[in-house]
Amino acid sequence: MNICFIAWERFGVGGVSRVLTRIMNALCREHEISVYCLRRPPLENAYGLDLENIRFFHHEMNVYEKMRRSVMDRLVTRTPLFSSSAGARAYAFLRYTHSFKKRLTSHINRHQYDAVVFGSGFEDSLLLALLRPRLSPRTRIISWSHAAYEDYFGFKGPHFSRYFRHALKRFYHRFDQIVVLSDHDRRNFETRQHLATRRIYNPASFTAERHSALTSKTFVFAGSLSSHKGADLALEAFGEFSRNNGEWNLHVYGDGPLRPWMEEFIREHGLQSRVRLHGSHTAMEREYPKHAILLFPSRCEGFGLVQIEAMSCGLPVIAADIPICRELIRDSGAGRLFPAGDSRALCGAMHAMAGEDLAPYARKARAQEQFFTLERIIREWNGMLKEVNP
Repeated sequence: MNICFIAWERFGVGGVSRVLTRIMNALCREHEISVYCLRRPPLENAYGLDLENIRFFHHEMNVYEKMRRSVMDRLVTRTPLFSSSAGARAYAFLRYTHSFKKRLTSHINRHQYDAVVFGSGFEDSLLLALLRPRLSPRTRIISWSHAAYEDYFGFKGPHFSRYFRHALKRFYHRFDQIVVLSDHDRRNFETRQHLATRRIYNPASFTAERHSALTSKTFVFAGSLSSHKGADLALEAFGEFSRNNGEWNLHVYGDGPLRPWMEEFIREHGLQSRVRLHGSHTAMEREYPKHAILLFPSRCEGFGLVQIEAMSCGLPVIAADIPICRELIRDSGAGRLFPAGDSRALCGAMHAMAGEDLAPYARKARAQEQFFTLERIIREWNGMLKEVNP
């Protein structure tokens, strides 16, 4: 099958880039894979995209096109101009210039792709939906959502939420399939938006060779040091936890905008001997087994590779009570949940789990590894691709 992935990524460090790279590298063993990058080279290629076997094309918006897109994105979140069916249609046709859409349409038709997957940004996959009437009838188009269903209707405010509901009804039925990351999202898109949806989990980035002995008395946080990922919650909760517990420590892997604040918090609260900031680390499969419990306090999350990878190394998880964590952590029995955004509740969960026998959690965590192997996920992708293009 001749398949093209469209992506905004320069394939630097990040969850979407990592997953796209893993999926395309695996699919190119069986299919002819191309990537059409909406950014100008050079690629950062942090995860080893197989450019010997994957065809690479690119085109970046010119200055005018970028300005137009940026203005429209500000207007849709700050004004009610597009909060109706007619408004959604106006936004869709104003966001991208005719020449930009024509160039991508010509590329897709010239290469006669069997399937085109918009791989980064569910909102941005609107671009591919707009091209549908001008594409060959035999070309199937697929959107891939990397965020949770609720994230599209909350974090960008009420104006965007109203616009997006109308956009889904008007344009997203043009997709032959929408790939989502949880059964929760699948049910919501199917029952509320009546869209053809398939749940396919993301694959783990590694197969665990070592497992935690659960004896280190260390919590671990891994991810961007950002509010989105809840890095502040992890540190605040540990600061409170440390007042009543002198044995457990916290190790933090990652970098991001909150690092200066975290360094100051550690100094102000005298936690220099209790909290270690490791910075970014490229081999977490060697780091997770050194620790005993993963903290996963994201305020919002489409999937969260960190939790499945830590689970494969035998770590119990304390996670925010958001849909994907209910599905992966609560339903599997691999850890505890706490109300999202509540550092005191997180602290309470840390005290509770630190006093428990961790072995039952760890066994259930490791049992989930089978559901996230690359081989299993690629079988599901192949099954979906064959269904939409028999």
